Amino acid sequence: MEDALHRFRTFKEVFLLGRASKKVNAKATALRTELVKKRKVDNETNAETWTASQKQCKINAWRDHISHEIDISKDLDANFNFPKIHLMFHWVEQIRRYRALQQYSAKRHEQAHKTNLKDSWNASNHNLNYVPQVITFPSRILCFEIRELNLQAVTQRWENSITACNVLPSGADLAAPLGSQSYTKPEFMGPQNRCDGKHPDAIMKDFRALLDNTDNATHRVAICSGMREFIKHKSRNKMYISDDQLHAMELCIYHGIKVQVEGLDGECISQMCRCTGNQSRRGGDRRNDWVWVKQRMGRFYGALNGRLSWQLQRLFKIKLLNEDGAFIEYW
Repeated sequence: MEDALHRFRTFKEVFLLGRASKKVNAKATALRTELVKKRKVDNETNAETWTASQKQCKINAWRDHISHEIDISKDLDANFNFPKIHLMFHWVEQIRRYRALQQYSAKRHEQAHKTNLKDSWNASNHNLNYVPQVITFPSRILCFEIRELNLQAVTQRWENSITACNVLPSGADLAAPLGSQSYTKPEFMGPQNRCDGKHPDAIMKDFRALLDNTDNATHRVAICSGMREFIKHKSRNKMYISDDQLHAMELCIYHGIKVQVEGLDGECISQMCRCTGNQSRRGGDRRNDWVWVKQRMGRFYGALNGRLSWQLQRLFKIKLLNEDGAFIEYW
C-alpha cells in the first residue's frame, strides 16, 4: 500500500487538468477571453500586410498559444487538497494500529450530505436567510418521524374507546389559557351560530347538544372527561359537577382559530387552524386540522420539548359559574 501510494504521488500531476474546480475554470475562462481580445487586436493591426498563408499560420499559432496558456493556468491553480486524498496517507498507520479496515465506504457520508443539505436546501425559500432553515430542517423532519412511531405504538395498544380516552391529555392542560408572557391568546374566528336550518351547529346552545352532535364515541367520551378535568382545574375548591350541570352549560361553536407561532427565522407569524367538526367545508370534506399542543409551560428534555400532536375535534367557548355566583367565559 505504501508503494502504491508513492507511485500515485509521483505521477498524480497528470490528473491536474481533471482537478480544475469551478473557481479555476472561471479564471481560465477569463484568461481565454483576454487572449482572444489580444488576438483580435493583432489581426486587425496586421491583416493588411499578411498574405493568405501567413494569416492561416497566425491563426494556428494563436490557437495553440491560447490552449497552452489555458492548460498552464489550470495546472498551476489545481491541487489535490481534499479529504479523500488526505485520508489515504493515514490508512497504513491505521491498519498497523487497529488491523484491517472494516468495510470502509463513503456512501453513508454521501447519503447524509443529500438528506442534510440538498433536501434542506430544496425545502427552503432560497433567499438570503436560508441558513437557519437548512439547519433546522433535518431535526424538524426527525421530530415528525419520531412522533409518527410513537403514535403507531400507542395505536396498537388501543383496544376500545375507553382505553383510548385514558391516554388523552387532561382538559387542564389543553383548555386552560396559556400565560400572556410567552404566548398570544388565540383569536377565534366566527362564531357559527346562525338562524337558518342549514347548519347543525346553529342548534348547539349547550354542552349536551355538542355531545349529541359528536358521532365518534371515542371523541364524545374524551370531550366529556376532558371538560370535567378542566372544570376541576379551574375551580378553587376542586368542585365536582354533575351530568345535569355539565350538560346545561351554555357554549358557542367556532370553526376556526388564529394562533401566533414561531417561524423558521424566529419571528412571530399568524396561522389559521380549521375545525369544522362533522360539517363539510365549502362543499368538500370535513376539515379537522392537526396542531402541536404544549402540555405544560417551560422547557422539557427531548426533541418535541413537551409538545404532542393532536387533531382538533371542536372549538368552543363555554360559560362556567364560579364560587362568587358570576359566569366566566373560557375558550
